[in-house]
Amino acid sequence: MDKKHDIEVKRKTILIYIISIIGIINLIPLAIIAIIQGNRTLGIFDLLVALVLLTILFLLKRRGYHIFYSYLGVIFAGALYCYLFASGGVNGTGHLWYYTFPLITSFLLGSKRGAIATFVLFAIACLIFIIEDYIPIITNYSTNFKIRFIPSFLVVFALSYFFENIREKTQQQLTKRNADLKKTITELKQAEEALRESETLLKATLESTADGILVVNDMGQVVATNARFGEMWRLPEQILKTNDDEKLLNCVLDQLKQPEAFLSKVQELYKTSKKDLDILYFKDGRVFERYSEPLIVENSIAGRVWSFRDITERVKAEAEKSKLQVKLQRSQKMEAIGTLAGGVAHDLNNILSGIVTYPDLLLSRLSEDDPLKNPIKTIRESGNKAATIVQDLLTLARRGVAVEEVVNLNHIISKYLKSPEYKKLISFHPHIEVKTELAEDIKNIYGSPVHLTKTLMNLVSNAAEAMPENAEITISTEFRYIDGPVKEYDDIKEGDYIILIVADSGIGISSADIERIFEPFYTKKVMGRSGTGLGMAVVWGTVKDHRGYIDVQSIEGKGTTFTLYFPATREKTDSDTADVNINDYKGQGESILVVDDVKEQREIATRILSELDYCVTSVSCGEKAVEYLQNNSADLLILDMIMDPGMDGLATYKQILQIHPGQKALIASGFSETDLVKAAQKLGAGDYVKKPYTLESIGIKVKMELEK
Repeated sequence: MDKKHDIEVKRKTILIYIISIIGIINLIPLAIIAIIQGNRTLGIFDLLVALVLLTILFLLKRRGYHIFYSYLGVIFAGALYCYLFASGGVNGTGHLWYYTFPLITSFLLGSKRGAIATFVLFAIACLIFIIEDYIPIITNYSTNFKIRFIPSFLVVFALSYFFENIREKTQQQLTKRNADLKKTITELKQAEEALRESETLLKATLESTADGILVVNDMGQVVATNARFGEMWRLPEQILKTNDDEKLLNCVLDQLKQPEAFLSKVQELYKTSKKDLDILYFKDGRVFERYSEPLIVENSIAGRVWSFRDITERVKAEAEKSKLQVKLQRSQKMEAIGTLAGGVAHDLNNILSGIVTYPDLLLSRLSEDDPLKNPIKTIRESGNKAATIVQDLLTLARRGVAVEEVVNLNHIISKYLKSPEYKKLISFHPHIEVKTELAEDIKNIYGSPVHLTKTLMNLVSNAAEAMPENAEITISTEFRYIDGPVKEYDDIKEGDYIILIVADSGIGISSADIERIFEPFYTKKVMGRSGTGLGMAVVWGTVKDHRGYIDVQSIEGKGTTFTLYFPATREKTDSDTADVNINDYKGQGESILVVDDVKEQREIATRILSELDYCVTSVSCGEKAVEYLQNNSADLLILDMIMDPGMDGLATYKQILQIHPGQKALIASGFSETDLVKAAQKLGAGDYVKKPYTLESIGIKVKMELEK
């Protein structure tokens, strides 16, 4: 039988099987008996019905149940029963088959259709009763039989109908309940599958997140965690497997900087339904972001969900960003002030040129006992002091002379400690003691002795101002290899460095002041005695000009240490330059063309060079220099780099080289514009002459260039 048929179909199929088999078993013997008794018609009819029943069984077996088989069975059974009733059957038992018909039709066709079929069969029986006297072949039934048969048949008919009707209703209810049950089971299976998929998705989501997740019930007991939670909190596997709440909590608290605050927050949140976000700081430097919200089940709090995110790198990045922003702001501030200082220094250089240069010319013409000699020397010294301040401004502006000389820091320190400036400082601070700890056989650096000496002098002066009674300053040097970037006050790159350290045991520098100590004009020293407020700014500019780094560490009440890093070199220092006599750098009538846009500078250069026996011509701009050299020649050019308006020194030199290839030239300026200077020197220009000019500085440079 087809498994897809419902229970009703199966029931009817089984019933047809039973009726057919019983019918066949009964009909064949009855047919044989009828034939033996001479009733061949009845016997043949029984055999035909048995054959039909066999056919129905065959079709049921081959094709399965069909309602047609029920109708066919009822029709043949009805025909057989009518024949048996009309003929009386074997030994007058034909009417007994009638009583089975209501049961058969009710089961096969249902209560309503079965009732119709039974009523038809009953009507035929009544018809037989009426016509039995008129047709000889029909059996005559007695009145007593008729009185007993009709009500008994109707009782069987009624019972069959009501029984089948009740069975059908019961079956319908069972079918409906079975359908509802199947639907419920299907929905439960679907819900179970959806729940399983949801749990799988939730677990996959929790395991894939970078956050550590902890779920606890309303008693604070662990319900669930993801693997990331254990990794972040570095929990032993045994604790995670056993969900030992007490051991887990102790393990967590042991790692935190403030375990009491952590526990207090947890206890506070268990009493409320609010969400919360805070930061956890670990003893080992890690930083977690903790987020918590209540676990709501059916509108009631069933526990809490805790989420932990490792923000250590983000916090470090933000701190580094903040530090870089401070450094950038500091650098931008220094750059802005430096630009201003550079412009001021350039103008001051032009103004000071006469004060610094003319005293040399005047002194060269005065006798030793001339009463004007000392006043003129005073003018020269004042001018030189002013020029020193200008040089500080240039250092601050990062526009000083390019650092190319090989120097030794130990030598610079030794010379400074013998200098008048140092002796003057000690006279102001007799209570201090200066100690030196200089490394032996230290490597050299590329540097400017003047700027390095000024840097050392400023650091020692600063330390002396910060010293209480009976304190000491230590000046030390050492060689150090930095094998990786060091992030201190300055970011120090890898390499070999000569370190200059100036440490004092003074009052120290406050955290607020330490961020401003390198700002120009920021000072807490005694004005008039200790300087102009440019000292530490000069230190900063000098270190940067020397491609170095600076670090400052200070503890209030204990002292300050400045550490300066200068790139080391294996080059040897030049021997000390001997004093030069003016006759050594006098000329022999060579022609020199001075190109400068400032009238006073042209006049000063002309007077000095003329005094040194050179034939000097001066012009006020690059265009006039090019025009002059189209029809004339010069043994040497003294070329100002910055001229406004018109061509600058580089453009002028390029055009002159087209007229006189290989033309010798010196570069002159109050400060060096590095790109312009280097470009001119690549074209063939010589050394650099710093303004304001002195007789010796310009004389030596001119002599050296002419002799190349």
